[in-house]
Amino acid sequence: MASEQKKRLLYLREYLLKYTDEEHALSRIEIEQALAEKGFEFGRKTFYDDINALKESGMDILSTKSDTVKYYVGNREFQLSELKLLIDAVGCSRFFTLKKTEELISKLECLTSVYQAELLKRQVFVKNRVKSMNETIYYAIDTIHNAINLDKAVCFKYFKWIIDENNKPAMAFKHQGSLYEVSPWGVSWSDGNYYLIGFDHKDKIIKHFRVDRMRNTAVSDNSRIKNENFREFDIESYSSKIFGMFGGEECYVKMKIPSRLVDVFVDQFGSSLDICGNYDDSYVVGANVAVSRQFFAWILGLSEPVAIVYPPEVNEEMKSFVESIKCQ
Repeated sequence: MASEQKKRLLYLREYLLKYTDEEHALSRIEIEQALAEKGFEFGRKTFYDDINALKESGMDILSTKSDTVKYYVGNREFQLSELKLLIDAVGCSRFFTLKKTEELISKLECLTSVYQAELLKRQVFVKNRVKSMNETIYYAIDTIHNAINLDKAVCFKYFKWIIDENNKPAMAFKHQGSLYEVSPWGVSWSDGNYYLIGFDHKDKIIKHFRVDRMRNTAVSDNSRIKNENFREFDIESYSSKIFGMFGGEECYVKMKIPSRLVDVFVDQFGSSLDICGNYDDSYVVGANVAVSRQFFAWILGLSEPVAIVYPPEVNEEMKSFVESIKCQ
């Protein structure tokens, strides 16, 4: 008898976890009928005793307040937003084989209800695995995916880095803090950053935005714009052309940069970027750099001239790199 009670309690727990969530609650009768199909039969008192036993064990079972009381699981070991991030990471990592990716994603989908698991079945393309995320990214990513599921645009504020009066990196909203409205076409990870790629409603072009630089992200009332470019859009190809990384022997380098490039350098080297000097319209900044041909190419690819002022040997390497390009 005691063994049968334990089996019933375990099956009730599994059934609630698999078939209920905030949007899909079930009545006592519906739950009892489902368990009866598995050979478990019990009355009203036994049902309430089992529900209370599961609650006392730490399971977050909630009930709706209506004419017919319905039950569902609230908080879980992993929330839907957390599972989205984990599945995106697994699905986009080149480290895993296709078979292993499918196995891991299937296991992660079992950690939520069958209904929420359907929302997790999507593709995200990435060049490199993500290295870190903060809470702002966490909520912004969830909003972006909700917008895609609803076929809606997203609205958000977007900031850049500037140097404040204390010679410290500081955030400043672009476009005087006005909202961007973008139709999300996809998301991509590259070099530890998560990017939103989509169609800018104002400028009428495809753009990419660093998700960690988005604030006040919300689902728009407007539907996504899906023109002929959307139907032919290849997010993996787009990412490979736009994003890049570089590596090499690490060295502390000082560079003289125009003030307009502060945003770019803080993005690349972080808010710990040293401000070593302040001139009329430029700064001398210092950072630990992976010195390589890719690093020099990155500097040459910037929209403004940048000079390496220290150490002299890195400056000479840069000159040699430029000369080698001229000879090609």
